[in-house]
Amino acid sequence: MKKLTLDSAESLASKFRVDIGASLNEPINVKAILRKLNILTIFKPLSDQLCGLSLKSATDRRFILCNSRSTKGRQHFTIAHEFYHLFYDENPIPHICSEENGGKNTNEKNADAFASALLMPKGGLLQFISEKELTEKELHIATILKLEHYFSVSRLSLLTRLKALGLLSEKSYTMLKEYPIVESAKQYGYETSLYFKGQDFLVIGDYVEKARRLFEQGTISEGHFNETINLITNDEN
Repeated sequence: MKKLTLDSAESLASKFRVDIGASLNEPINVKAILRKLNILTIFKPLSDQLCGLSLKSATDRRFILCNSRSTKGRQHFTIAHEFYHLFYDENPIPHICSEENGGKNTNEKNADAFASALLMPKGGLLQFISEKELTEKELHIATILKLEHYFSVSRLSLLTRLKALGLLSEKSYTMLKEYPIVESAKQYGYETSLYFKGQDFLVIGDYVEKARRLFEQGTISEGHFNETINLITNDEN
């Protein structure tokens, strides 16, 4: 497994954008992509250490489980991370993503690099950074807030991406990382849902639709239909 460079991750992310009909520098809506590609995705409370998992069946059906206990910004990154495993992983075995995986192997680092480039394209970021900030590599908190809300990403993901691209100095990275996230958003007039968990038991894909049609056609019983739905909505299962 060859490690992706910044440029190769950017190229792969751009290819993915082209393949799904998205522009190269605008924000992407991960839920719209999931629906367009018909990837069954379930948001469910998992352990704090687990971000999500993905798998691809022998018939090329794709599935993602996303931890709804993560912040919404983190959820977006998890889904983008899983896109890499589902579409570009050379060995697409059932995959579990945890907070610790990123530093463990090249495959996980590649998925993180792809997710960063997909969610935060360099060209898109540069649109919002002033010449003075670029020269000094010190971004104002107002710029950071604008970027993280425009691209719907977490503070840490954004700062890590900016530093990797050489757009943010180590000193500025450290300083901005210490900023109180929710409080800074409120101070600059941003809503704060991006920084909180949510979307418990949200289902994206045609799983429920197909089960409903089978029930309405009399192919499965009401009990079977309810049991099928409970498999993905009951947190005790």
